[in-house]
Amino acid sequence: LWSGNYRFVSDDPLKAAGTESGIAGSNVLELLVPMLEASTRDVSIISPYFVPGEALLTALRSAALRGVQVVLIVPERIDSRLVRLASEAYHDDLLAVGVTIRQFRDGLLHTKSMVVDDEITVFGTVNLDLRSFELNFEVSLIAYDHEFAAAMRALQREYESRSGVLDLAQ
Repeated sequence: LWSGNYRFVSDDPLKAAGTESGIAGSNVLELLVPMLEASTRDVSIISPYFVPGEALLTALRSAALRGVQVVLIVPERIDSRLVRLASEAYHDDLLAVGVTIRQFRDGLLHTKSMVVDDEITVFGTVNLDLRSFELNFEVSLIAYDHEFAAAMRALQREYESRSGVLDLAQ
């Protein structure tokens, strides 16, 4: 489905970037983890609901430990107290390995996006949580295009400018 260091083979490209309720495994998660594992420079992620699970957490931590600049933008306010608590449970682990976590302060944040190495963009309905990966019907656009990635990074930087940075000491 794409070239370069990133590789995923599927007989059905339309199915390769979606999740289906009730079917074991998540094709989106199976795409995101290898993208993070192959990242070499930077990864920028926006997710309103961030409860990543072990595979995604390990991929994010490993990228940061390899020296990849990983930025995660989540909302400061969220509509579910349980999701907030679950999400915050990952913060210390990620901050300790150098992941930058920013909290969007200006209202509702509902964008779901990821840009890897200014080349690959993932944009769609998938939150980075197990519910999106395993239960909900979700779909994501995956673009291997530098110009598209640059446009998405510009939007992400706008969100970053309206976000506070979390500090491990706090």
